[in-house]
Amino acid sequence: MTGLLAALEHAVAERGAHPFVLHEGRGVAYAELDRLANRAAHALGGLGVGKGDRVTLLKIGGVLNPVNPALGARELGYILGHAEPKVVITDAGGLEAADTVLTPGAFGALIERSSEAPPGVVLGPGDASTLLYTSGTTGTPKGVLFSHGSTGVGGRHFIEALGLTPDDVLLAVTPLFHGNAWGAVQTALHAGGTVAFPQAFHASEFWPLVHRTRATVLYTLGTILAMLLTRAPSALEQTSGLRVILGLGAAPIRDQVMRRFGVAHVAECFGSTDAGVVTITPLGAAWRPGSCGPPVPGVELRILDDEGRALPPRRAGEIAVRSPARLSAYFRDPEATAAALRDGWFLTGDLGFVDEDGWLYFVDRKRDVIRRGGENVSSVLIEKTLREHPRVAEVAVIGVPDPVLGQEIKAFVVAKEPVTAEELRAFAAERLAKFQVPRLWEYRASLPKTATQRVEKYKLREEHGRERPLLG
Repeated sequence: MTGLLAALEHAVAERGAHPFVLHEGRGVAYAELDRLANRAAHALGGLGVGKGDRVTLLKIGGVLNPVNPALGARELGYILGHAEPKVVITDAGGLEAADTVLTPGAFGALIERSSEAPPGVVLGPGDASTLLYTSGTTGTPKGVLFSHGSTGVGGRHFIEALGLTPDDVLLAVTPLFHGNAWGAVQTALHAGGTVAFPQAFHASEFWPLVHRTRATVLYTLGTILAMLLTRAPSALEQTSGLRVILGLGAAPIRDQVMRRFGVAHVAECFGSTDAGVVTITPLGAAWRPGSCGPPVPGVELRILDDEGRALPPRRAGEIAVRSPARLSAYFRDPEATAAALRDGWFLTGDLGFVDEDGWLYFVDRKRDVIRRGGENVSSVLIEKTLREHPRVAEVAVIGVPDPVLGQEIKAFVVAKEPVTAEELRAFAAERLAKFQVPRLWEYRASLPKTATQRVEKYKLREEHGRERPLLG
C-alpha cells in the first residue's frame, strides 16, 4: 500500500465514521468511501481493467485520468486517443475511443453487485497513479504522468501552512479535473478532515453553500474571488466559518478579500500541474507584496539563466524545481520528458526570482500559455484552428490583462478576404471549448516577425491597447 491509498487506509482506521466528502446534501464517511472504492475496483476489474490501464479509479491499480468535459471535440478526441483509456465513465454518449463507455447509472449498477473486499492489487511508489492533460505551447495537450509515490506527497504541506485540523471542512469550487480541487481532496485526506464540492460554482449560491457545508477553508482561484467581490455585500459573508482561503492568483485582491469577508489569511502559492505545489505564503507570516512565498518542505528552488547556471537573489531567470511531488514523465513523450527533467530538476518554463530569504516572485510565463479564468489555454491551438478558416491568412493569439479573469484572449488577424469577428468567433466556437474562444479581435495588414519569420508576440503585447479592439 502506498501514497494516497496508504493515507486512506490510515484515515479509515482512525476516522472511519467521520465525513470525508460532502456533495449536494450527501455525506460519505471515510469507511463508506473505502467500501465504495473496493466495489468500484471489482466492477472495473470485471470489465478487464488491470494495473496500469487508464481509468478513473486508483484502487485496482488503474491510472486516474480526469478530463475536462467542456473541451472541444478535437482536443477531447486527441486526449482520449493518446491516453487510450480502458474504460470511460461519462454522462455523454457516443465516445468510441475507449474499450468500454459507462454512464454513471450503469456503473452504479455494477458497483452494487461487486464485493466490498479489497481488490488485492500490490502497488509500489513507482507505479503510475494519475494522468493529467495540460495545454502546452505546441497546441497539443501534454499527458502529465504521476506515480503513487509522488501523488501521495501532495496535500501534506498545506496542513501546517494553513493551520489545518481534522475538524476542518475544505470547500473546493473548481471542478475535479482542476489541480486546485484535486489538491483539496488530498489535503483533506491527509488531515483526516472533510472536503465539500458543489455540482458547479454559482456566485449567487456561494455563501449559502459555505454555511450549509460549514466550510472553514476555501480552495479557489483569484478569478472566483474577484467575481464574489463584484456582488452586493450580504450578512452571510461576515457570519460564515471561513477563516483561511487558498486563492491561486489572488495576490492583487488579497487585502480586499480579507477585509470584506472577514478571513484571517489568504494564501498564495506557485506551482503547476507538472511541478506540483512549489511555494506557499505561510499562515501568520508578514506579507511580501508580489511574492508566492517560500518553498514548501521537501522542495528546492533554483533560478537559472539561459545556460542553466544558478542566478543570485533578485536576478530573474527560469524557475527550476526539485520536488518529490513533480511529474514522473510526460506520457508517451520521451523527448519532452528529457527536455524538462535535468539531473532531478524540473524546468518549469516560467520566469521568476527569489529574494535573500528564498521567497519566490513570479515574473512571467516563458511558455506561450494564456491563463484565463483559472484555465491554461494554448494560444497555438487557437491559432491553428483560426488558420483553418478559408479567409484567414495569418493569426497570432496572446493573453492580455483582465481584472476578473486574470487574462483575456486576444486574436490578431491578417485576412485574405473580408471576414467579421463574429464569423471567426462562431468558427472557433464550433471547434474549441468556450473558454478557448477569443473575445478580443484586431485586424492587421501584417504581423511583426523576426528574420526567421517567427511572430514577435512580445511586440503585440506591448502594442495592446493602442488601438481599440473589436469585441467578438
